[in-house]
Amino acid sequence: MSRNDCSLGTLTKKFVSLVQDAPDGIIDLNTAAGKLLVQKRRIYDITNVLEGIGLIEKKSKNNIQWKGYGDGTDHEGVEDLQEKLRMLEARSKELDSYMDILNREFVIQQNDANFRSRAYVTDEDIRNIPAFKDQTVIAIKAPSGTTIAVPYPEHLPERDRQKYQIYLQSKDGPLDIYLVSAQDEVKIKDE
Repeated sequence: MSRNDCSLGTLTKKFVSLVQDAPDGIIDLNTAAGKLLVQKRRIYDITNVLEGIGLIEKKSKNNIQWKGYGDGTDHEGVEDLQEKLRMLEARSKELDSYMDILNREFVIQQNDANFRSRAYVTDEDIRNIPAFKDQTVIAIKAPSGTTIAVPYPEHLPERDRQKYQIYLQSKDGPLDIYLVSAQDEVKIKDE
């Protein structure tokens, strides 16, 4: 038996596999030591840790029972979940990589005067967005730190509940408000 086959980590994996394959998840420690070709004290090292973290429990002097995930018989379910987790982690790393690339490109573009001179949207661009068809669209240009509140008009009668008021407050400069498109009449009142 090679040194790698005798490592505590490898033995633990083999021991857990034996326990999970045992009827009702119960195994005799002498039998386990014999099947794994190790001294019983190595099995005790493993069982002490597994018992300490609540994956097994002693049934009698030389018998333990698996009480970890499930009943110990759903190896494929666990393996499927582990594979899905690996795939999700790989996809997450891939998306993080794309986000890093996009962020670097964004910084480069923001520092490019030629790009900044063309970085705008026209009112026609906004009106051509299907989600804004037959909607009132208001554009607000405000300094950093501006607060906005749009309280729900629950105190209004049912027929007037589609009427909203928008409150804007800026301590750091003027606000510019633009009506881009309108379905209904929009009143802008400066207070």
